[in-house]
Amino acid sequence: MTWAGAWFALIALSLFMKVPGSFGQATAEFRRTLAVAPAQPVTLDVEITDGDLQIIYGRDGQISISATAKSSADTRLDDDFFSKVLTLDQKENHLIVRHAPHATYPEAGITVLYRIDVPYRTEVTSTLNRGKQNITGILGPVKAVTRLGDITAAYVSKGLQARADNGNLDIQVIGEHVEAQTGRGNISCSRVAQGVSAETEDGDITLMLVGPSTATVKKGTGRIDVGGARGTLVGSTDAGDLHIRAIPHDDWQLRSASGNVRLDLSRAAKLELDVSTTSGEVQVDREGIAMPNPDPHRFYQTLNGGGKRIEVRTESGSIVIR
Repeated sequence: MTWAGAWFALIALSLFMKVPGSFGQATAEFRRTLAVAPAQPVTLDVEITDGDLQIIYGRDGQISISATAKSSADTRLDDDFFSKVLTLDQKENHLIVRHAPHATYPEAGITVLYRIDVPYRTEVTSTLNRGKQNITGILGPVKAVTRLGDITAAYVSKGLQARADNGNLDIQVIGEHVEAQTGRGNISCSRVAQGVSAETEDGDITLMLVGPSTATVKKGTGRIDVGGARGTLVGSTDAGDLHIRAIPHDDWQLRSASGNVRLDLSRAAKLELDVSTTSGEVQVDREGIAMPNPDPHRFYQTLNGGGKRIEVRTESGSIVIR
């Protein structure tokens, strides 16, 4: 070996020793397309321990699954990653997708994104331990659960059940009734004509253009903000405020322990107002409505001949009618 050749070999060896594991991969990918009967609805069950999930409308007659895994600098992947963590179980139009951890790969150093394109007539049940969910453009119904992570759902023609132990819920344009529940997080729901049952242990609730609905904030200073309620409305908070902007189409019951309640009502609305507070104050900031009762803690009056009943109760919070 010449002097130059020996020098080159020495440099190559030193570089190899400085970058151990360089033959590993920073990413791994998976793609699979499965045929389903186009005349029958599809049932999709997904279970993922750690990763993000997208389920969207793709094409009738098939289910397409694509996944990408990315590793941190201290963790390497190989071509066997998805074969070890992912299982697919198909029986006609019923598909079960499971992602479970494998001892070869540390979960803390790997992020995984699954995208599943499904026919429109698909019913979904998805369960994530940790990760975000996004479900869009299918018939449903949908049941989505996550322990830690946000859930987004939009344009689902049938009903939706969404629950997160710790995460936010963002829900839009659902054809049937919605059940939304989170332990710690906010709930935003809009354009749900069949109504919403929204409950958070500690967070805010925003409802826009919804049918008969209930909104409950169990503790903390989380607020309830409602615009365009088109049916019955039951709202209660602990120490948070309630702000309602709508024309009553049915009866309302609003309660807060120590938060304030503000009602922005149409001048032409026909309704019966029955509001009271234990130690707060009632304030009427609207032309044409006087405070006939000398008691600052209670106000009762019918407007425009009476109609739907609005009942508001607080303990120490104030009530403002505008």
